[in-house]
Amino acid sequence: MPAEPKQPHDRIFRHSMSLPRVAREFLEAWLPPKFLALVDWNTLAIQKVSGLDNSLKEHREDVVYRIMAAGRPVCFYLLLEHQSRPSYDMPLRCLEYTIPLWRKERAGKGSQKKLPLVIPVVVHPGPGKWPSARRLRDLIEIPEEIAVWAKKFVPDCGYLLAELAGHPMEKLASGSLGQAVMAALQAERRGKLGYGQVRKIIATLFTGGDSPDVTFLSRQLWTYLLHHSELKNSEIEEIVATTIPTTRKRKFMSTAQRLKLEGRQEGRQEGRQEGRQEGRQEGRQEGRQEGEWIGKIELLEQMLGNQPTSKKLLEAAPLAKLKARFHKLEEEYHRRFR
Repeated sequence: MPAEPKQPHDRIFRHSMSLPRVAREFLEAWLPPKFLALVDWNTLAIQKVSGLDNSLKEHREDVVYRIMAAGRPVCFYLLLEHQSRPSYDMPLRCLEYTIPLWRKERAGKGSQKKLPLVIPVVVHPGPGKWPSARRLRDLIEIPEEIAVWAKKFVPDCGYLLAELAGHPMEKLASGSLGQAVMAALQAERRGKLGYGQVRKIIATLFTGGDSPDVTFLSRQLWTYLLHHSELKNSEIEEIVATTIPTTRKRKFMSTAQRLKLEGRQEGRQEGRQEGRQEGRQEGRQEGRQEGEWIGKIELLEQMLGNQPTSKKLLEAAPLAKLKARFHKLEEEYHRRFR
């Protein structure tokens, strides 16, 4: 499959969490019952955060929700931490993300209003346990001699950690959409996106039947799963035949076929680059093999000073014709220079 755009995990996370239903299903699984009893889910709404702080824009991958709890506003800052080595400075990052929200609140309501509670939620798909500091005070070094006195000057904040690793799908969220998304992120980090897991995720997604929310999420999730798995054609066909509603089967198969063609094309592109550098290395995939032969052809054409063959023609040619073209150029090279 072709490489997805940069940060594909953040993309599917943000895409899914833009649905209030998915956000609710996720939060219901990770917030304490005492808090959930106070929540008015009818007030749950996504809060736009673009432009809050340009200095944070490059490394911010977040979703902000606002909800009323016991009649008071509460904001949830959802961050996906998909790195293999979690950030040790996460408490500081959470504070950096929270302050712009408070500043925006101040600008809108004046300095006499109290600030809303902001709860950062860090989603860690795994693998393994979260090793980073949980509170800001853990990052601040204080001389032991003045520890008691200095505590009053030490800012402190924490975050709610949602560790997906080690949990069964039904514990990742309270409903089918949230479970499917979180299971996909969890399985990808464990390297477990095989046929069985992909089939289970898609079946879970459609558990409650088709709906606008499922339609909105399904194509993005299906694309993500295909990108991060190595399913055979027969496996894809079986998944579509047994788990996808009849009205959606054609679209799901067309997406898989399109990605397969794009994967072949990108394999050629990648192989061509490697072929320029390592023309003798054998490719492990057909696209890479073709790319290497294209790279050899382009190199010989440059050495011979010949008019370069159109890239489109080379990329469309089968492997046998590429080999024949290369050998013909190789013979010409030997005649002229040896």
